Amino acid sequence: MIDPQSIRDKAKRLFGKAIKAWLAGEMEVFFPHRIPANLTPSKDQSKAIAEVESLRDHSQQATGAGYRIEWESRRSRTHGRNDFPHAIFVDTMEDLACLSNRMDDWNRLQSSVDLLRSRQPNLESWLRKGTNWKLLLELSDGLSDLLCILDYMVEHPRPDCFARELPVAVSTKLIEQHRRRLASWLDLLLPPQAIDFRFGYDQFEPRYGLRYARPHYLLRVLDQDLQHELGLPFDELSLPAESIAKLPARDQRVIIVENKVSLLSLPPMRRTLALGGLGNGVTQLSGISWLRQCDVIYWGDLDADGFRILDRLRAVLPHVESRLMEQAVVDEFRHLATDGNGDQPHETENLCESERQCYHFLCQRNLRIEQEHLPNVLIHNALSQ
Repeated sequence: MIDPQSIRDKAKRLFGKAIKAWLAGEMEVFFPHRIPANLTPSKDQSKAIAEVESLRDHSQQATGAGYRIEWESRRSRTHGRNDFPHAIFVDTMEDLACLSNRMDDWNRLQSSVDLLRSRQPNLESWLRKGTNWKLLLELSDGLSDLLCILDYMVEHPRPDCFARELPVAVSTKLIEQHRRRLASWLDLLLPPQAIDFRFGYDQFEPRYGLRYARPHYLLRVLDQDLQHELGLPFDELSLPAESIAKLPARDQRVIIVENKVSLLSLPPMRRTLALGGLGNGVTQLSGISWLRQCDVIYWGDLDADGFRILDRLRAVLPHVESRLMEQAVVDEFRHLATDGNGDQPHETENLCESERQCYHFLCQRNLRIEQEHLPNVLIHNALSQ
């Protein structure tokens, strides 16, 4: 026969289903809920009596909350005529919360759901999806402040100020701590024209029109005549993408280099600019319109990260050519390889077939050949073509 602890264990597993029914307004359908249970008493009479008494002593009848026993009077050869447990029911959400030791969660969740529904009813679809109620429970202590941020940004889309300048009486670090959660909500609340979908959730500020400290990219002009033509007093500068976009550039080549040391080591090349210090920020180069009208070369490390950066770069600049990122280079300089980051290959839609094969080869063998280790003569010949 089932014991009280097993009933509590079943109740814990039932809690999430009951919450989803509550959110959907289906509590009257869900409760009373019958708990599947083996209610056959032991053949040993003294043991059977102890089993039944234990069930009764821990039931709603004795404690005032929890599970309810439905009894049935019947005669058995072993025990004679007695009342036997016929079914176990949980009648209400409060009983279930008490039984599963989650009364505090239930009370906090009710308050949080009421607050969310009253302040942002358009998040109802998010609330009912999957296990988002668990996320809401985790955020319950700071939910009111997060909703203040949502209220302001819905009323003032793309506010063109720094996150910490929002005129909302909440901690200035709150957006930094919860940007991904705020982003998933803002995507549901804001009109499409208020969201810049070129930027992902990890680029919260440009996605939703907030100011931020722009990343600077190292720019080198590898041709003195081109430097004079661009009106630059220096051949090496650090600028955000928006400033680079304003250069009067035309009819030049651009070499994009993953690592800064390799960028600084490039020799002079006719009508050539070089950009570095980019990493995963290569997608922000999409804002430099003149890059679409010139030849662009990418040269990165021979490893998983290098090829993924190339894949992301091609998503915004499809005509980019790669250099020194091929199997022949890996084979020739494998003695320079170190361990990679251990990642498995990801889907790469923007690599050509030879690049994709090289990428998979490096991932499967967990290899990395850093671009700084390749011979200068090889680099100069490859990039000067």
